[in-house]
Amino acid sequence: MKEQKQRHQSTGLIVGGAILAAVAAVALATAGTAIWADRTQRDSNGYVSTSTHRYTSPGRAIATDKVTIGSDVPGWIAGKLRLAASSSSKPVFLGIARQADVDRYLEDTSYATATEVDLDPFKVTYVAHPGNGNPGRPADQTFWAASTSGGGTHTLTWKLESGEWSLVLMNADGSPGVSASISTGAELPWILWAGIGLAVLGGLLALTAATMIYRGSKSVPGHPPAASPATAL
Repeated sequence: MKEQKQRHQSTGLIVGGAILAAVAAVALATAGTAIWADRTQRDSNGYVSTSTHRYTSPGRAIATDKVTIGSDVPGWIAGKLRLAASSSSKPVFLGIARQADVDRYLEDTSYATATEVDLDPFKVTYVAHPGNGNPGRPADQTFWAASTSGGGTHTLTWKLESGEWSLVLMNADGSPGVSASISTGAELPWILWAGIGLAVLGGLLALTAATMIYRGSKSVPGHPPAASPATAL
């Protein structure tokens, strides 16, 4: 009975160590990705950016689905969002506002909602909203949290804030037929520290997993003790 109990305990240590080793591997891989992104993917202004992609709609606007930012996210974690929009045909407008304000502004207007965006390969899924209303010039509205407009390339920078938000792309005069190229960047001040923290956690988990597996294999009844890493060397 005692030998059977020892065998169960040993098996539990080995299985638990193996599971912990798998978790440690995931933590270390995630840490490596975070540190790599922070060291190699940031531009000179500290933003990690996507490639430039073109968004088009025959309506008067393209709006994103609701983006929710929780109130429990500290400001130093939230960081900033940067978007650059350019068009070779008409001056464009790019703005961020509360979802409720955007819904009221675009009510009865022909526009499209970008419900899903895949970056590699690039693909946008649009949901069309019919309407005959003319919303007028977007820059004349006062509810935008951040906005930019004009010909050529214009950049919008916004410090993330809690709430429900929507990003809106329009022609500067509010006319139908929206088409512009946009790149998105994010300033993530926490990404390096998150990577370092995950690396430390992954190392501790790996050490704990190795200890559990060693103790479990050492105490298996009927088997000679396994050599410790120091003895094996």
